[in-house]
Amino acid sequence: MLPVTRADANTRDNGRVTRPARPVSINDVADRASVSIATVSRVLNTPSKVAAGTAQRVQAAIADLGYRPNLFAKGLVTKRSRVIGISLPDLHGDFYSALMRGADEHAYDLGYHLLVMSNAHGDRVNPGTNGFAMDLIDGLVTIVTESSQTGIDALAELQMPVVVLGTDAPDGDISSISFDQEAGAAEATAHLLDTTPPERVMFVGGHRGNLDSDARLRAFMATLRAASHPGPLSEQIFHGEFTVEWGWNWAEQMLAEGRLRGAAVLAGNDEIAVGIVDAARDRGLSVPDDLRVVGFDDSRLCQLLRPTLSSVRVPIREAAARAIDTIVSRLDDPERGPDRITLTTSLAVRDSSRAGV
Repeated sequence: MLPVTRADANTRDNGRVTRPARPVSINDVADRASVSIATVSRVLNTPSKVAAGTAQRVQAAIADLGYRPNLFAKGLVTKRSRVIGISLPDLHGDFYSALMRGADEHAYDLGYHLLVMSNAHGDRVNPGTNGFAMDLIDGLVTIVTESSQTGIDALAELQMPVVVLGTDAPDGDISSISFDQEAGAAEATAHLLDTTPPERVMFVGGHRGNLDSDARLRAFMATLRAASHPGPLSEQIFHGEFTVEWGWNWAEQMLAEGRLRGAAVLAGNDEIAVGIVDAARDRGLSVPDDLRVVGFDDSRLCQLLRPTLSSVRVPIREAAARAIDTIVSRLDDPERGPDRITLTTSLAVRDSSRAGV
């Protein structure tokens, strides 16, 4: 039986041990598990270095006493909070949801916590201006989405490891993880050209200046020109927002003009594609017989939509895990140089774009 400590000596009620009135300390956990404070610390920070039986006994004591490690107190000793920040331009959408889940799960596996910071309501240029959050974290993962953003230079001045997602970081001490957007967009465009004339293939993307949308558009245009299509490309390119609503409204306008039947669309993301497919079906068009559609990101929406949505697969969760790994590696080895990682994209063909479905 585990010994009763001073923290819970007066908290028995009819033989039941209740949580102590004062905060439980690491000393209380050590007493309860009959181990040293150093052993409790190793279980919390590097459990692989502790024998399985001992670790289980410490974890049982932690659960029984309701102990919560004080990150600030730990930071005074270790010089680390074991918190990694991730700064997002938005919290809405399946892309950001998948990114947060992937980062959170991998950070947890490595013994770190994730602090999510949204700069959608404030400074989109430099997440480092959030001084309170910067004081809490050991490293920062951030996303750059707009060509007009200049915050990377400011990020380089932060005294911590930084990883930029979505674009190649400039020369300096910042790591970057980007996606080969153009390869996936070119593959998707070529797929649509298999059974659709070049003049009937359209690109429906995000707003001008968005790095992802611009890269996908470049590949779309290059692939059409390689198919001996001189244009006018301007009548096949449309800019909006990465939302279902934008896709729906665009499709409604095109349907009113009689321009969708017999066409094929490369959408800037899956949400745009969902809006287009829903509007087309509501107006009596068959997907893919009357309209072929390919999305981008290969989110969970692709399997939920009927027909299932073809999409360019972007390895979002892999990118999140690689970003966390990069931060932790640089924390463990401060002399390690920055990483430059480019992840591949590929087309996942489903019912929305298959010929003869």
